[in-house]
Amino acid sequence: MKIFQTLIISSILLLIVSCGAERKKYLKSPLDEIITTYIDVENYSVILTDMDYKEDSDAYFHKYKIILEKNNKTTKPTEDDFDIKRTDWKKVSAITFEEHQKDLGMTVLSKKNGVLDKKSTPAGYNNYVGNQKYGSWERQSNGSSFWAFYGQYHFMSSLLGGSNRYGRNDYDHYRTNNRGRTSYYGRNNTYGTSSTGNTSSTWNSKPQSFKDKVRTNVKRSATSLRSKGYSSSKSYGSSSRTTRNSNRYSSSSSSRSRSGGYGK
Repeated sequence: MKIFQTLIISSILLLIVSCGAERKKYLKSPLDEIITTYIDVENYSVILTDMDYKEDSDAYFHKYKIILEKNNKTTKPTEDDFDIKRTDWKKVSAITFEEHQKDLGMTVLSKKNGVLDKKSTPAGYNNYVGNQKYGSWERQSNGSSFWAFYGQYHFMSSLLGGSNRYGRNDYDHYRTNNRGRTSYYGRNNTYGTSSTGNTSSTWNSKPQSFKDKVRTNVKRSATSLRSKGYSSSKSYGSSSRTTRNSNRYSSSSSSRSRSGGYGK
């Protein structure tokens, strides 16, 4: 009788564990593929440069710019210090699209000294803005300060979007209250999808009625996926060191979403 009770309890525990494992299903995104592709690169930034929705296929898409730092041994800084990759349209899940719908023009993934950060920030915040290697804070006549890249790094302004003006107060507020903890859009939400720097994007060329419809659709689709136990990899390992020998990311995703494109 005692053996029988033990078997029953063991079976129940096994069932609970199995059900829990089944509910934990991750939808991989193009960002997860970037993590794998550049696992040996110590420093990079990934900027969400565009997004779109195709009504005929009920599919969501992203475009990214990847700024990779190269280990050049030359002392003179040039654009050759960086390897710039621009992706074609990549299909993303409704969950990923919903998570990043405020992030157009933002850094949505970065790696600094081997440590990943999946929090969304104004482009360049984690690696370049505030880094005295690349520039300095300049005080304006009204007393406010803005980040200015040194002359030899002036090209970095265009790499990061060209129209962002980084204020010292916003940056200090980010470092004190948000860095590594939550996504950051500025104290007054001046960065991200609604920023004037994104006016030339496919997304912001769409009428407001289209955007409102997409937001309604993606919320419904993402909610449906979550009710089935799905989530994105953004929900785990947001600040971990990744190397080829020790990578929390590589063993965590169990469900792959298809990535594709429909042309430039």
